Amino acid sequence: MNLMKRKQEIDARLAEIRTSVDNETDVEKLTAMETECDTLNEERAMIEKKMNLASKTEVKPVHIEMNSESNEMLEKRGEDLKNKRTITVSSDEILLPNHVAANITPLPFREVSTIVDKVHLVNLNGGETYKKSYVKGHGEAGLTGEGESYTETEPTFDYVTITKVKVTAYTEITEELEKLPSLPYQAEVLKNINISLKKTIAKQILRGAGTSNTFTGIFSDKATAIEASSDISIGEINENTLDEIIFSFGGEEEVENGACIVLNKNDLRAFATLRTKEGRKVHTVDYQSQTIDGIPYIISSVCKSITDSNTAEGEYCIAYGSLSNYEVPIFSPVEIGKSTDYKFKDGIICYKASVFTGGNVTGFNGFLRVKKGASTPENEG
Repeated sequence: MNLMKRKQEIDARLAEIRTSVDNETDVEKLTAMETECDTLNEERAMIEKKMNLASKTEVKPVHIEMNSESNEMLEKRGEDLKNKRTITVSSDEILLPNHVAANITPLPFREVSTIVDKVHLVNLNGGETYKKSYVKGHGEAGLTGEGESYTETEPTFDYVTITKVKVTAYTEITEELEKLPSLPYQAEVLKNINISLKKTIAKQILRGAGTSNTFTGIFSDKATAIEASSDISIGEINENTLDEIIFSFGGEEEVENGACIVLNKNDLRAFATLRTKEGRKVHTVDYQSQTIDGIPYIISSVCKSITDSNTAEGEYCIAYGSLSNYEVPIFSPVEIGKSTDYKFKDGIICYKASVFTGGNVTGFNGFLRVKKGASTPENEG
């Protein structure tokens, strides 16, 4: 017997049976096909063994459970099809499944700055605007003689108004992705929506213009709680830069604790690579605890880099302060809606998400803003 020829005949017959199964609804014929598949597979395995070939491409038989429940199921499907009703058929009954991984590999790096998780969130479900008062300063008592008026020591107050901003996200997936239970594509889409919302909010916290339907960002000139005169300019990052930032922030009576520095990754690199004349590191940057000499840092790509030659003079690059001085009221929960109607013909599933929120600086001079200054002559070029 020509083993190769017989093997080809068996493969052809198995392929023919698989094609016939797709259109066959008679249980007895399906059973006969299953029996024939078993016989052919056994013969095929014996031939391959004789030919010293590994049996790697065995075609699995169609699995049909012969019981009354199966018959009732098939009859119901037939009736549903006649009545133009939608039916659900397990892929195991029609197609041989492909082998797929049980999970999706996540993005290996962070896409959203942690600043969005560390500002002060205020739950104001159903609100429209939010006014927050803050103290600008306290009075000073005086020395009063007999019969003289008491010294007035009224504190100075001001307030900011945070208006409602609508943040939205929209995405589409194919219905095939949603129907794959072994891979959480749908969950990944919902995760993408949440990340998209957070990315926009993180950007607005720093660079929101303070105009209609925007946050008032820390770097905005509309952030009235920060006096522009408190800003400082730095032309380069050197061994004195960190001290200059720390001592320029806060009042005259103490060096503030609890502040963090928000900066571009390239500027963090500049701090980390500073060396003394002897070659020792100027700063200790702890990447695990995310600190520079014990001072917490937050990386944000929204910050311009002082070390980047493309950053224009006068651009805000670094913020230093306590993130509790920035408030983000949440006027509504995040609402995620799903629709199959818009592109029903194309089998596209649409998701949209929205949240009403806003943000503004609510602490007087709560942040020190660092601009890029002019380079010193020895560092130009």
